[in-house]
Amino acid sequence: MPDDIEVETDKLREQVDEAREEGEQRAPWLRYVGLGAAIFAVVAAVSALRASDLINEATIDQIKASDTWGEYQAARGKEHMYSIAIDNLTDSGSKNPVRLRAYHGEVANEVSKEKTLQTEARRLEEESLAGIVRHHAFEYAVALLQVAIALGAVGALARSKPAWYVSLVAGVLGIIFFVKGFML
Repeated sequence: MPDDIEVETDKLREQVDEAREEGEQRAPWLRYVGLGAAIFAVVAAVSALRASDLINEATIDQIKASDTWGEYQAARGKEHMYSIAIDNLTDSGSKNPVRLRAYHGEVANEVSKEKTLQTEARRLEEESLAGIVRHHAFEYAVALLQVAIALGAVGALARSKPAWYVSLVAGVLGIIFFVKGFML
């Protein structure tokens, strides 16, 4: 066995370079597959983060709305109790106008709280619903962008331009949902 084995690397390098050039000439679009996938991945990552933030905010708004409705119900209960107290005092023929005025004042106070609480609870419910709608737009964006990345990879591996074109369509739709999520 010879001690020194010589390999002609210059010829091998030429063959590799020729093969690379030939591949680039046959399918120059393959360079754009990776670029598209990178862009889609960035937009998908931002979409996923925004979707997560929105669903958390919507959940918090819904919890606040539920708490506010609870306060509203408590105010309604107090109003009812003060009204019963007024009726009882009136039915018993009470001659205590100070107590009656105090109860009427409490009823008016609870009624004014109810209106504010009801308005606030409805506002929070609307914000929660709007957040959920925006969340869905970003979720659809993530799904479409993931499909675009996968189809781009399939197109590149199979050297299939139609698969890549479908990938681009899915990616553009994903970007449209991404933009829509900010506009809602």
